[in-house]
Amino acid sequence: MRRVGTSVFMACMLVAAGAAAQGHNAPREPAWVGDATVATMSFSDSTSLGAVGGVIAYRPFPWLTLGAAPTVLQRKAGADVSSGFGDLPLVAAASTNSGSGRGLNVGAAVMLVLPTGNASIGLGSGVTSVGVDVGAGVSPTGRVHLSADASRGLSAVPLSSLDAQGSTWLDVDADVDLFGPATATASLGCDFGGADTTARAREVGAGLRYALRGPLTLSVAVTHRLAGDSPVWGLAVTLGTAGIGVSPLNSGSPLQGQRQVVGGGVAAACHGRSRVCP
Repeated sequence: MRRVGTSVFMACMLVAAGAAAQGHNAPREPAWVGDATVATMSFSDSTSLGAVGGVIAYRPFPWLTLGAAPTVLQRKAGADVSSGFGDLPLVAAASTNSGSGRGLNVGAAVMLVLPTGNASIGLGSGVTSVGVDVGAGVSPTGRVHLSADASRGLSAVPLSSLDAQGSTWLDVDADVDLFGPATATASLGCDFGGADTTARAREVGAGLRYALRGPLTLSVAVTHRLAGDSPVWGLAVTLGTAGIGVSPLNSGSPLQGQRQVVGGGVAAACHGRSRVCP
């Protein structure tokens, strides 16, 4: 684990150095950005999760984003209902800007998740956790953008409560500009590693983003379980100027957005086909 953490730290430093070198060529974006998300996820006929989350982020430089993503959760398991704040993810993300629509961009993020949720009722992990994310993106044409991200928790608990213990989450996304301000996105994600092979998640997601005015964007995303303990179905609606998400390059990813709004906010024992809430 120490070697993994050291390697990721070095990758983050290289991305930050490259991003800083390119920062003077990047277009200036608003210093403060934010969004709000309403989401619902179904794990079984009797287990579901609702979430209302927000992101507020500050960009001191075009290549650096600092943000927080508080969330209020409601978990239903049969007749048992629990509501309250989830854990609080804090994110520092750096990404390069090639200055060309078809250039290669790389990014990295470090995440600190504070245990602000009530772990005694299944809302929160009860411990502070740290995680990292690295990714790369490219635009083969002016209308198509492809990206891939890998994220992993470096602590005793997963980075997201939707991830299997000890696993690495890999997310591949494709964005296509449809017409005017509309963009369609599709995601495929899965867990790698981890001791419990039956809990490894595999999901697909699809979404549509529409720029309303300037940076203000409305997004709708749907996700579906292929295998493991991920939600059978998920739906999220987001309105805002930008979202940092977990991904330093594609915050509009349906699957990464799902993990952002949940974060570490639900105890791992409280969802999944093979799990029972206390």
